[in-house]
Amino acid sequence: MSNFSINAKKAIIPDSSRIGENVKINCEHFEIGENTFIGDNVRINCRKFVAGSYLYMTEGVEVGRGGCFGPRSNVIIGNNVGIFESAILNPSESISIGDNSGIGGEGMIWTHGAWLDVLSGFPSSFGPVKIGNNVWLPARTIVLPNSEIGDNCVISVNSVVNRNLPAGCLAGGNPVTIIKEGVYPRSLNSRQKRDIIDDIISDWVDLLKNKSHDEFEIRFEGDLELRLEETGVGIAVFNFESPPYSASGEMGDLAEDLRDYLRRRGIKIYTGGDFRSILPRYMDN
Repeated sequence: MSNFSINAKKAIIPDSSRIGENVKINCEHFEIGENTFIGDNVRINCRKFVAGSYLYMTEGVEVGRGGCFGPRSNVIIGNNVGIFESAILNPSESISIGDNSGIGGEGMIWTHGAWLDVLSGFPSSFGPVKIGNNVWLPARTIVLPNSEIGDNCVISVNSVVNRNLPAGCLAGGNPVTIIKEGVYPRSLNSRQKRDIIDDIISDWVDLLKNKSHDEFEIRFEGDLELRLEETGVGIAVFNFESPPYSASGEMGDLAEDLRDYLRRRGIKIYTGGDFRSILPRYMDN
């Protein structure tokens, strides 16, 4: 059992979820979905925090700062969301993040901004932030109050989002500008998908060799069905035809390592279990 503290009127934490060391949670309502992972040294301070399944929140994330227990201090997060190292979410006003979206390391979402004397004409800004489904905000991207980002958007590193962005766009800069609209999602044919998968599998096989693991055979049945046979375990089948992608059969250590590697390369397969990888042989002991 990890060492974390929680102070909440209502808390829902499924048995399948994991919370790391030195995590401190102060919420009126705290609720996370199945297979959530919250890393070490995370702080969550707001009125209401609700997240769907497979939230992946890594070390040092902070939810809070500045009026974070007001009536609109709500953080609502969809399914399959990643929030990475040392990101800051400031829910003075509400923050919503849609399914399959990600906040990169040291990214920031602010719903309030005021310091200088407003009666002397200096600016202040208070307002909610809404992030759609399938949005990627990479490392050190900042989102300011009263901003809404549509579905299927990609923002470049170190950008400052201070406006609404339409669905499907590529955007970046400080302040953010729209680089191109209607970019995402793109329709790929089977051959294009297979080329991407081949590159990922080739890199994964090289990684396994570096870890001194070679007790497997791998082959495709058709363009988008991969079979991994692990010695002494059996055959795992990965299907990439269309989302949601699937993995079935005998999911041994190598199959789970592949599933985790695919996740890190942008192909997520959810089976109801944790993502996990194997260590190099020299670290077995």
